[in-house]
Amino acid sequence: MPSGEAKNGESAGGSVDVDELFQRLREEVRRSGSAPGGGTPSESDRQAARAEAERLWPVSADRALRLRPGVRGGVGTPVKGVLRKLMRWYVEPLAYDQRSFNAATLRLIDDLQQQVEQLQAELDELRNGRR
Repeated sequence: MPSGEAKNGESAGGSVDVDELFQRLREEVRRSGSAPGGGTPSESDRQAARAEAERLWPVSADRALRLRPGVRGGVGTPVKGVLRKLMRWYVEPLAYDQRSFNAATLRLIDDLQQQVEQLQAELDELRNGRR
């Protein structure tokens, strides 16, 4: 540990640059994706969010069972498998509706993005025409 730092990461005798610390925290929150509306998203942020949405939209009631070692796994895994099949009739319609909603939402978002880009191009064209 450097001589000028306390255990919690603060400098022992010096002052803390609050603005620099705040900027670092803001950047970390932005990178984590936890701050919706926290500024203008860049194109790479949009692409990352879209890729995540594409990966997560197909909701399903089917998930792989995790096998536990030992007696609990030997008894629990077949019981869970039977219960899962019995409950699927109840859960799967909900998952189907959620998948349909997710797909419709992604299509709507794509359409809105296309409209925004078109309007931005028209605005840029109008601004350039006046100069």
